[in-house]
Amino acid sequence: MAKVLYFSVDLHGHVNPTLGLIHKLVESGEEVVYYASTPFQEKVEQTGAKFRSYEGTVGFATHDGHGIDTFLVFADFILSRTEAVLARFYDEIAAWRPDYIIHDAFCYWGKVCAERLGVPAISLCANFPYIDEMADLDPDFFVEHVLRASNDPLYQKFKGSSLLYRKLLDKMSMLISKKYGLMQVNVINDIFCSKQPLNLIFSSRFFQLHEEAFDDSYLFLGYPIFPRAEAVDFPFDRLDGRPLIYVAFGTIYNQLVDTYKACFEAFAHSDCQVIMSVGHQVALAELGQIPDNFIVRPYVPQLQILEHANVFITHGGANSIYESIAHGVPMVVVPQVFDEFMGAMMVERVGAGLYVTDREPTAVMLQQAVERVLGDDCYRTNCLDVKRKFDEAGGLTTAVDRIFEYVNQFYDSEVHNGALIP
Repeated sequence: MAKVLYFSVDLHGHVNPTLGLIHKLVESGEEVVYYASTPFQEKVEQTGAKFRSYEGTVGFATHDGHGIDTFLVFADFILSRTEAVLARFYDEIAAWRPDYIIHDAFCYWGKVCAERLGVPAISLCANFPYIDEMADLDPDFFVEHVLRASNDPLYQKFKGSSLLYRKLLDKMSMLISKKYGLMQVNVINDIFCSKQPLNLIFSSRFFQLHEEAFDDSYLFLGYPIFPRAEAVDFPFDRLDGRPLIYVAFGTIYNQLVDTYKACFEAFAHSDCQVIMSVGHQVALAELGQIPDNFIVRPYVPQLQILEHANVFITHGGANSIYESIAHGVPMVVVPQVFDEFMGAMMVERVGAGLYVTDREPTAVMLQQAVERVLGDDCYRTNCLDVKRKFDEAGGLTTAVDRIFEYVNQFYDSEVHNGALIP
C-alpha cells in the first residue's frame, strides 16, 4: 500500500471528475488523503479516501475578465494560494510522508510539495487544457480564444506570427518569476498546467483541440463517471415524456437572470419540458412568473437529469460538457468565461452541438439553436461517436496502471529504497 496525496481545486467541476480515479486507487490498495474544501467532504469520503479541509486557504472563484490583466490575475492568484497552502499545511504533509502526489493542474502547491519532498507527482487536468506547445500550431489561438484580446492593436499588427505570443509569454513569465522568486518559469505549462512527467486528461485525443501538440507525457483517459449519491429532492414524477431541455450554467458564474428569462420567453409555449438550475445566488422571485412547463431549482442532480434530457443548454464547463457527452446528450453551449469558449469550439467542431457566441443570447437565438439540435439527429449521433472515443481511451484501469508504472520507475531510477509495489 502506498500513501497518496491528492490536491484539488475547490470547485464542483474540478472535484467531480476525480472521484472515480480516487475510488479506483483506494480499491487498488492505496491510502489516499484528499485535500479540498469542506462542502466536498461527503463526496470525497464516498470514494474511500480520507478528507482534509483546506480550511479556507484556497477559495477559487471566477474572474470575469479578458486580456493580459486576466492572465496576470490568475497566475498571481495561483501562486498566492500556493504560498498560503504551503504555510498552513506543508509541515503536516511532510510528516505524513506521502509516496507520491497527484494534483489538479491549477494546484501549483502540489508541484512544489513533490519537489521539496523528492517524491513523484502527477498532474490532472479537469478543465479543457491549453498547453504552450499549442502555440506552435496556432499562434493566434491563445490571444483570440483564451485571452480574448483579438481587438488589441498590437495583436492586429503581429497576427499570424508566433512573435507576439512568445514576447507576451516571456514578459508574463519574467514578471511572475520576479515577484515570487522563481527560476525559468513558463507561465502556461509550469503555473497554469503544473506540468509533470505524467499528466492525466479526462478527455480523448479525438475531442481535444490541436491534439498533436500533446506528447506521450499526456494520458487521455476518456471520461469515466463516478455515481454521486446526492440527497436532492427533485420531482421526477412531473416528467411526462415530452422532449426535455435541461438548462444549467454551472455553480460559479451563474447570476444570469436575463438569460434565464430569455429561456422562459423561448420555451414557455413549446411542446417541451424544461428543467432549469439557477444556482444559489439567484432568488427565484427575481425570475418572475415561471412557465408551467418549467421546473426551476437552485440545484438539481445533474447526472440523473441527463439520463432524461434531449438537449442541454450549458455554459460549457468541462464537467458539464463531458457529462453530457457521456450521456449522449447534444448541447447548445453559451460560454461565459475562460476555457468555456474552448469547450464550445470543441463541441461544435465535432458536431455534438452548437456554439452560441453571444454571452447574453436572446430568446430567438436560444429557440433557433434548440430547434436545430432537436430537429437533426446528427447532433446526437455525433455526440455518441465522441462518447465511443471516450470509452476507447483507456479509462481508470489504464490510468492506475500508468500511475503505478511511473511511480515505480521514479523510485527505481532514484534508488529510493527499491521499487514501490502497489
